[in-house]
Order: sequence, then C-alpha cells, then structure tokens
Amino acid sequence: MFAFLINLIIIAIVMKIFFKFMYPKPPKHFFPKAGDDVSIRRCDYCGHELATYRGILQMDVAGDGREYFFCNGDHQSAYFRGDVYQTDDDYDGLPTKKPLNDD
Repeated sequence: MFAFLINLIIIAIVMKIFFKFMYPKPPKHFFPKAGDDVSIRRCDYCGHELATYRGILQMDVAGDGREYFFCNGDHQSAYFRGDVYQTDDDYDGLPTKKPLNDD
C-alpha cells in the first residue's frame, strides 16, 4: 500500500512539472489591466470577436462619428484599402492532402 501511494505522489509531481513546462502562463501584458475595457467587439474587417483591449479601436475616421474596431494593424490597413476578407468555407480544421502529381 505504501508503494502504491508513493507511486501516486511521484506521478502527480511529474505531471505537475510536465504541465508547467508544456502549458506555461502567457506573459502578464496579455492579461487585462485595471481599467481595460473587456467588452467583446466584432472586427470590422474579418468579423472575429475579441475583447476591446486586445484590438485596435479607431474613432471617427471619416467624420461620421463611427467607431471602427480591428483585430490587428493588418486588418485595419486592409479595411481602409478596400480589401474584402476572404473566408475559407471548406476549412474543416484538418490539414489538406495534396496529390503527389498533377496528372
């Protein structure tokens, strides 16, 4: 019985160490700070939702009083260039298999 309990304790310690290195905490600057707006907004370019403090909030670009929200700077510049976001409707989360030859 003693050996069984020791094995459980050793396994628990090894798993804790494994998970500590396998799944580390993100850096502190990724977390919201006091006063950050954590409301969920939708990106005006791609339509993905994320917290306001994680994106770019731009106010009143064309003098129309509208707020624009973007995931990142690439989406912001693409939106104002007039690009259209292309979604991949066939994507199922699995890697695609390409044929070895084009015949």
